[in-house]
Amino acid sequence: MKYAIVFSSVTGNTRKLAEAIQKRVNTCYFGEPSEAALEADFIFIGFWAQKNSCGADTKKFIESLSGKKVFIFGTAGYNSTKQYFDEILKSVEVLVPKSNTIVGTYMCQGKVSDVMKDRIKQAKPEMYEAIKDNLVEAESHPDEVDISSLITELDKLAF
Repeated sequence: MKYAIVFSSVTGNTRKLAEAIQKRVNTCYFGEPSEAALEADFIFIGFWAQKNSCGADTKKFIESLSGKKVFIFGTAGYNSTKQYFDEILKSVEVLVPKSNTIVGTYMCQGKVSDVMKDRIKQAKPEMYEAIKDNLVEAESHPDEVDISSLITELDKLAF
């Protein structure tokens, strides 16, 4: 079976998770969404949360999948609750065409760029005030506990 790791990462959070996966799995592709990854039978798809989903590049890639085993993983900085992560993962899962099989998911908190923090602070000061403690907490993520939790999810899969 051929494996690929496809991910989008701006601050390095999702890349960190992708690299942890790469240490466990011999891949034929590692990088941004690309047709080259479609040669794999099993694709790990990583993203950073944008508007409670994944970005346009990841969406387009997901919609091109057919007959693959898929593991979805991601990072989000505004909140660290399981409920929040599950909502985001569900919004990405529904993008996966029915001919594919989702074999697992994982999401954890990740740091938010200073540019994004400033953008929120200026455009939506009330929102910034509501989430600023989460943004501070996010600075240290993904951490070793997050990576260990990801590995635990990977260990549930049959490679």
